[in-house]
Amino acid sequence: MRVGVGTAVITPEVLPVHLAGFAEPQIAHEVRDDLEVRAVYLASDAVAVCLLVCDLLGMSHHFADPVRDAVGAALGLERAAVLTSCVHTHAGPSAMAGTDALGWPTPDGYGALLIDRCVAAAVEARDGAADATLRFGRWPLPAGLSINRRGHPYDPWFTALDIHALDGGRITTIANLSVHPVALGPECLAVATDWVGAFRAELERRTGGRAVMLQGAQGDVNPHHVHRQGNDCAADLFAEADELGTDLGQVVDGVLATAEDIAAGGPGIERHVTIDAPTSGTALARARGERPLPVELVEWSLGPVRLVSIPGEAFHALGRAVEERAGGRVLLAGLAPIWQGYLPEPFTAGYEEDTSYGPAFVAAVRAALLEQR
Repeated sequence: MRVGVGTAVITPEVLPVHLAGFAEPQIAHEVRDDLEVRAVYLASDAVAVCLLVCDLLGMSHHFADPVRDAVGAALGLERAAVLTSCVHTHAGPSAMAGTDALGWPTPDGYGALLIDRCVAAAVEARDGAADATLRFGRWPLPAGLSINRRGHPYDPWFTALDIHALDGGRITTIANLSVHPVALGPECLAVATDWVGAFRAELERRTGGRAVMLQGAQGDVNPHHVHRQGNDCAADLFAEADELGTDLGQVVDGVLATAEDIAAGGPGIERHVTIDAPTSGTALARARGERPLPVELVEWSLGPVRLVSIPGEAFHALGRAVEERAGGRVLLAGLAPIWQGYLPEPFTAGYEEDTSYGPAFVAAVRAALLEQR
């Protein structure tokens, strides 16, 4: 397998920016962290795929589809071979249609900027691809870093695909964590990656190569603290976000030496289907007339590892069920290829259930994700 990584800045070029992710409108007049897209290109003689991880809250198909099509055209790949995912920072612009009504208007021209920068990152990844060896591991996430904000049973874990060039140098580490990037509160009015940027910087400082943070099943998982009213962002919350990112980077670095060598066969496109999932009973469902909603599902093989797209914010229990179905060697690509609401498991009553397309929708997506193949 040949593997390459590329990056590009996707920070909006004009301030102010309306930040997407909290209930009240937030307008940022400064940039604390540049937002990025990180592209990972993996290829054999027969098949190539490209993963694009964006520092955004999420994407609707209005933004993701043109990006995937443009990257596919640039690299000669079909739609199934290009997958968008988002880290879910709440301190960036909206890339979801219809969020003007929530006070999250997308910056003018931002869709075109995303296409341009994602193509640039993907081309850099392809052009820099080198023969690689793969290592994979799954480890428990230490206590004290995250909580289940709904009080559901919680046994946190993370995985990593660690990729080296044949000379031993590290190409990239794809770290699959499942923690909401909400260390920053709604009062922190700056474009930022939350804890994700500090995590990548710490992991790269320790290991070399490019770090990619792939968000997993974080729908009911928060950082170890919840932002508190009255905190001073510069003195408290930004420092806490950086500390969490640094701690998570140290945790991942501390176990990479125990990752298992795996056969670098593939990649392969194991599944690419679209199902029509019923919607009902929630504000999201009513907004579209409770009509069935197309849901695209993508699954790749990377040697013995499966990368499974999850089209929204899956709860911890659903992520565990997907992992078990796929045999344990799994990267969960949350919010991929687009955001289609929360995917609560169990489906009870709460904010997350209200921000889903309803229990029938979640059940249909769950059944499709857990279908044996």
